[in-house]
Amino acid sequence: MKSSNVSDFQPQSWQTSSNEALKISLIGKDVQAGAIQFPPTFTYPIFGDDETIYGYKDLVIHLVFDSITYKPFLNVKYSEKLNDAIDPQTDIIDKITPFLPANDYILRDELQWVDSFHSERESFNLMLLCEKIDEYKKEDKSYGIYRVPIGELIQKDKDSPLIKFWLRIQIFTLLYIEAATYLNLEDEPRWVIYLLFNEEDQTLIGFVTTYSYWDYQGHESFDNKATKLKFNEKISQFLIMPPYQELGHGSSLYQSLYSYWFKQDTVSCITVEDPNEQFDDLRDRNDLKILSSTGFFEELKKKCMDEQEVKFVSDEWIELKRQEYKFEKRQFNRLIEMILLIEKKNMLFIRQVKRRIWLKNYDSLCELEDSEQQYKAINDSYLLVKEDYERIIQACKF
Repeated sequence: MKSSNVSDFQPQSWQTSSNEALKISLIGKDVQAGAIQFPPTFTYPIFGDDETIYGYKDLVIHLVFDSITYKPFLNVKYSEKLNDAIDPQTDIIDKITPFLPANDYILRDELQWVDSFHSERESFNLMLLCEKIDEYKKEDKSYGIYRVPIGELIQKDKDSPLIKFWLRIQIFTLLYIEAATYLNLEDEPRWVIYLLFNEEDQTLIGFVTTYSYWDYQGHESFDNKATKLKFNEKISQFLIMPPYQELGHGSSLYQSLYSYWFKQDTVSCITVEDPNEQFDDLRDRNDLKILSSTGFFEELKKKCMDEQEVKFVSDEWIELKRQEYKFEKRQFNRLIEMILLIEKKNMLFIRQVKRRIWLKNYDSLCELEDSEQQYKAINDSYLLVKEDYERIIQACKF
């Protein structure tokens, strides 16, 4: 009979962080070289808001993918289980498998999994099925960005290898993008995904989900049958796979998307859905780089040559340029302000930022008792904006 330790009766000794228990791994092209393992950022979509699993000791959940086909393998290991704990088959595996592609994963049998993805690899080449929109080189390796109109594709061919691949990789959105949900492909044909591959070994480096929506240009434009309909392109989910982060792939992918959409006559604006701070920073750095490379910095400097006479940058001119570059209104105003700071147009920068803060918060500022309180509130906000801009600019390379 096994003896019990005092710790066995302490509830906390039987609880495990699901973020720590779940081990994500990628098996490279050379299986003998082993796997790259990395932790998830979020597990609450699977295990609940507490991200805690009860009833096991030394719990390890292995979720492994072939880095070419992304065929998933799942196994659960532990050293002890509470007598009244639910069997891991129903307690853990049954929580994860609904998020994996139905009937397209291997449980426990590692040899079966290896045989399965090896067999798939023999004829696997998604790049032949996609539209290539751009490519770039990094450290003598070639990378390509491929467009997949997945919303339309699933209506035509649910058995497409591209659909199968997407259903395998979509779980990464839940594990690494806060508040992410699975795309509703069945009812929305406008979804498009962009896949970033290492073209030499077919390794997936990252992906982006996007959708377009109609941009109403006014009744005159709508009534004119000769006028092309305009659409806004929205980035919904943007992910570089964890092993390939911090290598510049995110910037390359973002710039490729911008360049592709910028050339499309039917695209009027490029937007982002609920970006987190990390993506906001990447977006800001690359938007500034784009504007610098096109000569916009110099154009803005000429527009504001005498900042003593120019009280604010003209709203009409800003809107004209915003439409030309297809940026979102709020984003372009922020970029204008950052460029003024970079170019040391200090007084104009201060006026531009404080004016925006005043207009944005007009109602709440009017509720303050006197002008001194209003001034302090505006100035405090201005200082925070300036500090954040300086942080972003410091990381830029033009």
